[in-house]
Amino acid sequence: MKKWRLLSPSTQLIIHPASGARAVIRDTCADGAYRFHWSVIPSEESLPIAAGRTGGLARGRAVAEEALRAYAEDWLGLLSADTEAVISNL
Repeated sequence: MKKWRLLSPSTQLIIHPASGARAVIRDTCADGAYRFHWSVIPSEESLPIAAGRTGGLARGRAVAEEALRAYAEDWLGLLSADTEAVISNL
């Protein structure tokens, strides 16, 4: 995956190149454990498939990256399964 990009002073983004899925982390400026809101959103979708909150930016990035990585692995597995099915039907 590429590096986190700063979209605004309160929002950062990372994109999985193959799947197009993205992880976003926002600084809500709330106190404590609810300050940073992270989410993972598949490409072509507007709603997240995973989301949460954390008190630290580094922790939020780590959790969001892991959720994005897990989604991308599932996506790649489905893609290869579909490819195998097409080839076996030829």
